[in-house]
Parts: sequence; C-alpha cells; structure tokens
Amino acid sequence: MTDIAADPTAIVYPNAKFGGNAIIEPFAIVGIRDRFHPDADTVIGTNAFIGSRCTVYEAVTAGNNFDLSDQTTVFYDNVFGNDCRIGPKSVIKNGCRFGNNVRIHAHTFLERVHLGSDVFIGPGVVFTDDMHPPCPRNAECTPQITIDSFVSIGANTTITPGVHIGHHCQIYAGATIIGDVEPYSVMAGNPARQIKDFRDLKCGPQLFNHPYEDWDVK
Repeated sequence: MTDIAADPTAIVYPNAKFGGNAIIEPFAIVGIRDRFHPDADTVIGTNAFIGSRCTVYEAVTAGNNFDLSDQTTVFYDNVFGNDCRIGPKSVIKNGCRFGNNVRIHAHTFLERVHLGSDVFIGPGVVFTDDMHPPCPRNAECTPQITIDSFVSIGANTTITPGVHIGHHCQIYAGATIIGDVEPYSVMAGNPARQIKDFRDLKCGPQLFNHPYEDWDVK
C-alpha cells in the first residue's frame, strides 16, 4: 500500500488495495473474508476515506473519492463508481452497482440495487429485495431494483422488490414505491402515485431557474 494513513487500530487485510492518499479511521476493517465466497481482492481508488468502525468485505470495487461514514458496512460483491459517499450506519448488502456521484445518507439499506449516476438517497431509505421473505430462491424470481441516473429519493422511502425508477425523478419523503416509475415523475404517498411532472418543478426562492438545474432537465 502506498500513501495510506491508517489508524493503528484499523485492520487492512493484504487483499485490500488502495490508490494513493487514503485515510482509514480507528477500528475500521477493510478486505475481510466473506465466508460464503472464495478469496477476492478489494480495490479502492485514490482519495478514499473509510470512517471509524466501518467494515468493507472482500470483492468490493470503488472508484476515486470513495467516502464511507462511521459504522457503515459494505458486504461482498459491490461496485462503486467515482465520487460515491455513503452516510453513517448504512448497510450495503451483496450485489449492488453504483454509478458516479452517488450520495447515500445515514441508516439506508440496499441489496441487489443498481443505481445510475447523480443519484441522491435520503436517510432511512430501505430497498427490499424479497417478495416472500425469507424465500431461499428470491434472487431467481425477483430482479434487482434499478434506479436510473438523475433521481432524488427522500427520507424514509421504501422501494419494493424489482422496481425500476426512470431518469429525472423525485420521490417525496415517506413514499412507498410498489411499481415501476416513468421518467420525469414526481411521486408521493403510500402507495406512491405521480403528483406532477419533474420538468414542472419550481425553485421557490428563485435561486435557480428550476430545481436540479445541473441535471440538464429537457
């Protein structure tokens, strides 16, 4: 390892490989063996930050500027793009894929979720992956959840198994998404329904021409 600032209490296994300029805080564990799978490397790019008491298993790949806040756990077989930030006490279970510039806030649970780029997920969001838990063959009957690029999901939202949310969507806090969501939808409620078009959103204080101006709404 080169240019790694690891606290003496941190455990970095030999199969964990970092780019330069990484910070690993107290009691973090990186590259731990997953007992159900063969040995595999964990590869993390430059400028990584692994917060206190985080655990990162083997077979995790992350791009540059990977940022894990305290007490987050990332399990086996997860892939992150560049500039991904995960908030405290989140759980990233197996089989997730993340694009670039993904922001996930605290206490979020994801398993078998595929996210595009420029996705914001508020605190307490739960992605479920089993139609009839605890079915031992749920991965064979239920596809992964897919969230396209340029999506904002509010706090305490629940996303049910196999859902596909299209690009340029906003999901209001507390919503329950039980079916696919078309692009340019604003969703609210339990179960959620479309309440407006994403392109019709207004910036109340008029600080921008429209919300999400940097997402190139057309």
